[in-house]
Amino acid sequence: MPDPQKHDMHGLHDSGFLPLRRELMRKSLHVLALVIPATMLFLGKPPSIFIFGGLALLGVALDILRAGKAPVNHWIVNFFGSLMRPREKELPQGRVVVNGATWAMLSAFILILVFPVQVAAFAFTIFMLGDAAAALAGRRLGRIHLGRSPKTLEGSLAFLGTALLISLVFPGINFWHGAASSLAACIAEALPRPLDDNLRVPLVAAAIMLAAQQL
Repeated sequence: MPDPQKHDMHGLHDSGFLPLRRELMRKSLHVLALVIPATMLFLGKPPSIFIFGGLALLGVALDILRAGKAPVNHWIVNFFGSLMRPREKELPQGRVVVNGATWAMLSAFILILVFPVQVAAFAFTIFMLGDAAAALAGRRLGRIHLGRSPKTLEGSLAFLGTALLISLVFPGINFWHGAASSLAACIAEALPRPLDDNLRVPLVAAAIMLAAQQL
């Protein structure tokens, strides 16, 4: 799953960035994560709240547990370390570090709890696929940086283009509503804060989609 610095790895040789092959592995998980919006659409709101609420709680519990129990963290890093960012593995002085997968589960839970199913599923989908496109395009093609941010215009355009394509084909979504949501999500993804972008971007996308539908 993604983390607060998405397509900020494009062309930069920072020790916190993953090699391209490993980044491709991480982003392939975004495609697998489409089971989350599919579950929302197929099962509906009450079962999805139960499922993603439980998974979010489990993720938070494991992150807290591994902060205080070195053997638990060692076990998690051994199994999933190749897909984790360095900052997600290192737990200085027992500090709790919420990893990208936990943030994604929290995002899915809040989305399905607060928003209509269609809106929640759409917002999560454009983030998962748009974020993957931004990271890979920025990594390979990124040249124009957004201010002092390590993120790039090329990465952001890849995010927006992917989200707009999804708006064209996503069932039950008006394209123009989807376009407004996609643009807002693109801007939110380019910003470094507040909150982790696994949470920030889908929530912004869903809120703008809901607002557009009310106009």
